[in-house]
Amino acid sequence: MHITMRYSSIASGFVALALSAVATPALAQSDAVRALYVSAANVPTNVPGINTYAQPPKGFNPVAATDEELATYGFPPRPNKQVDADHYALWERAMLAAKIRWNGELKPLPARGHGMIPAGGPSSQEDAVPLTGPAKVDSLNWSGVALRNSLKKWSTTASFNDIYTEISVPTTQAPFGAPCPSGTVFAQYSWAGIDGYPPSTSIGPPLRGGVVAERVCTVGEFYRAFVAWGGVNTVFGVYVGDVFYTEVIGFGGLTPGSVFVEDLSTLTYGTYSVQSGDGTPLVGNSAQWIVERPAGYPLANTISIFFDGGAVYNTSHHLFYPGSQATTTAILTMRDDGNTQDIEVVSQGYAGYEGLHALLFQTTGCAFSGGCTP
Repeated sequence: MHITMRYSSIASGFVALALSAVATPALAQSDAVRALYVSAANVPTNVPGINTYAQPPKGFNPVAATDEELATYGFPPRPNKQVDADHYALWERAMLAAKIRWNGELKPLPARGHGMIPAGGPSSQEDAVPLTGPAKVDSLNWSGVALRNSLKKWSTTASFNDIYTEISVPTTQAPFGAPCPSGTVFAQYSWAGIDGYPPSTSIGPPLRGGVVAERVCTVGEFYRAFVAWGGVNTVFGVYVGDVFYTEVIGFGGLTPGSVFVEDLSTLTYGTYSVQSGDGTPLVGNSAQWIVERPAGYPLANTISIFFDGGAVYNTSHHLFYPGSQATTTAILTMRDDGNTQDIEVVSQGYAGYEGLHALLFQTTGCAFSGGCTP
């Protein structure tokens, strides 16, 4: 079994001397652009530790922009069209749709951020490595796919540093047949992020971008984009049926990275740089595509959620997919608090474009029996 990967556009047939001659300027340019992503995020938001980027000029076209201009205005870096045509097509579609820059205030959601909780307690099977194929892991609050490595600190050659995906915004309701007392909140997050898994070896929380979906009984439904490093901060509103795009870029160190979020249906986007407030660095030792039940809240019945186009680069520009069948991959199933039933499951493929890039999530026991309790 293996993790599928692609390599950069430097031709493997170059002799060592020629390779050395061309690699140094390319690396220097990459370092300079990476530094610009950090320094250009100098516009404070209302949340300490989260900055945004300058507003691009009228008529700015990210697809035609230089690498330096993309970094200056916080757009995700341009993929190599020849090496990774799939990512380039997804990136180009997202950049052409980024028409409405959102500059409103972020709204922190109190006491809702949480790492992955193993269903069997701190010493449960999240550390188990299978002999072949992905590990099967039960969790009380996460469902999805996580890719792992053994890093303890940021690596310039092996850290996961660029994860992206499209997410369908789901309908959100209380479990079928369950009571819905006034004010009760059923909630669910859909996101892609770096770090945070497994809890026994994770250094810090996941740096992530995604969608919050909530049903507040007798009040209504609420859908918002969010960015998070520990605490969850919502930004612009999204709508049921919209297609949402997020790309998370890791820098390592105490400025963990930047998060780009966009509603491809409404053409609204935002881009943010996140700083570590407690000295916790980004390591890049996991990358995951997750549906989450926020700590202390019952899971919303979202019926199904579709992730597409998902993949992650590491700092050597190797590409990994949620369809990975490696032993370092974990497939997570969400269980209820009593660990009696599956309440959110993920279907993972492994071949072809959709098998590599796509995940289908389904709400199960929680939706049909009301068995998901806070």
